[in-house]
This record gives sequence, structure tokens and C-alpha cells, in this order.
Amino acid sequence: MEKIILKSQNEEELKEMIERSLTLQEDETYRVKILKYPKKILFVNIKGEYEVEIIKKSELENLENKFSKKEKKQVKENIENNSKDVEEKKIISKPNSSKKNNFKNEIKKSTADATVDKIRGFFKEFIVNTKLDIKIIAIKKENSDKYLVLLDGKDMRYIIGEKGNTLNNFEYLISVLRKFKNIKIVVDSNNYKEKREISLRELARKKGKIVLSTGNAIKLNPMPARERKIIHEEVSFMHGLKTESFGEEPKRYLVIKKFDNKIK
Repeated sequence: MEKIILKSQNEEELKEMIERSLTLQEDETYRVKILKYPKKILFVNIKGEYEVEIIKKSELENLENKFSKKEKKQVKENIENNSKDVEEKKIISKPNSSKKNNFKNEIKKSTADATVDKIRGFFKEFIVNTKLDIKIIAIKKENSDKYLVLLDGKDMRYIIGEKGNTLNNFEYLISVLRKFKNIKIVVDSNNYKEKREISLRELARKKGKIVLSTGNAIKLNPMPARERKIIHEEVSFMHGLKTESFGEEPKRYLVIKKFDNKIK
């Protein structure tokens, strides 16, 4: 019988898609097989994936209902459940030869102290609860209160988000956790932060040139302190320009302006 694959965020949306996609005869109905459950990771919704098969009504009588009460509950649940009672499972990732050299210079044996263990435990629990295809590459102590967490995996795009916005929010949420209140945790993957810095410097130069040519101040989108510092630094190299910060974290933003103009 005919089978189609549909993606939806919840059961109601799935039913609407099925009604639009299927044309059933009087003696036909359908059954649904869940391939992937929908997820909510931080601020990103990931749709579930379902196989919908048209079958004869007579064939359905002895089949179990694929949307049991338990499964319905799981579909509606927010996967971002940080329950401490979740049993930790071992994440097995297949080695990818194309990525071997990406972290060759990054991977060093982490300092075996209590803080590193605490950070590792947090990220292991996060990976288990979200069921993301992500692995911890290394945890490096950069100085007395700063730690770098290197992650990799095909689902890192959900952690990074558009222009790194999800990653910035993730780092901010970690920073306000009581267990990490006295340290700074930076998350990176495949040198994303370095690539982001290059992009930010290009943005600063581009916007700075516009301010110089028009005389009008330009307001940038909210950024974390690390990214604002990069913009500050790059604009400081441009004669006649300055930057000012406004707002409160995590929505603090920069304005690029001439020394003699005001924000409109």
C-alpha cells in the first residue's frame, strides 16, 4: 500500500497534514509509524518524522494503535527535560575520518579536577535528555575560572542556531546556573567561534563605512559581551568612529556612531 513521510511538530498538525495529503477510499484508513519524535532544544523546535501508510480497514482490526497513550504523551512532552532522574545512556558515535584533523590541535587531556567533572556531567545529562547526536570532544581549563567545552556531531547546528544566536543563549543560560556561578563556560564546535569572529569584524567594517558615509548612527542586534568586544575593537581602528553599549544582558546591544552625532 501507499506510504508517505510527513514532518510535524505535534499530533494536531500531523492530523491536518494527513487530511490534506491522503485521499482515502471508503474501505481504507491509515496507520502511523513514528520515525522521530519532535524535540524542543533551547529555543529551536525540531519537527517529528512520521511514516503514514494507507491500509484496508479490515487489516487494522488486529493491529496495535501506533499512537498509544504513552506515545501521545511523549509527542506532547517538551524534550528539554532536565530531570536528574533520567538514566544516563552511552552515546555511540561512528568515527568520521573527514573530521579527524578538525580538532587535532584542539583535543588535549582535560584537567582532572572537580569542576571539569561537574561540567562533563552537565553536558552528558544534556545530551541524554535532548537525544541529540552530539559528543563531547574535550573540556579544557583555559585559566582559573574559564573552561572551554568542545562539542561535535551532526546535530550541532541546533545548538549553534542562526548566526550563533542559540549558542549565545545556551551559554547565557549556563552562566546563570547556580552550580556554575563562579566560572565561565565557553562552548565551541569545529572552530565556529573563530569563524564567527571573522564575520563580526567584517560586519563592523561594513557598518562603520556606512556610518562614515551617511553620518547616521547604526544600532546592531543584541550580542553577548565577547562579540561586543570584537565589534568595539574593530571599530576603534576606524578613524572618527566609536561604539556605545546600551541595554541589559542578554539583550545588551551596540551602536556605531561618529564622535559628534547622536542616536536617532
